Amino acid sequence: MLKKNYLTILSVLLIPMSVFAQTFSQSGTVTDSSLSSDRLVISNQEYLIDHNTVVHGLAPQGEKGPIVNEDTAIGFNTSRGADGEPPYITEIWLLNE
Repeated sequence: MLKKNYLTILSVLLIPMSVFAQTFSQSGTVTDSSLSSDRLVISNQEYLIDHNTVVHGLAPQGEKGPIVNEDTAIGFNTSRGADGEPPYITEIWLLNE
């Protein structure tokens, strides 16, 4: 009985950790956010963003997408851009809040 209670308590404590784990595949620092409101440069690589980009953290929305300031450390996920287009950022995690 004690072992069963111990396992129940342990699983309740560990489940929230996995639910809220940050699951980004890339990270970097925003080096330029002034190109236009639908593009970010992260570690000198250009990416596309828009209103469908999910931001995990508090970031204001601009005319075309989230506003992320220069020198902000972020984690992010991307999808392949159209022919000749930069990769599209699907999700952003603000790391130095």
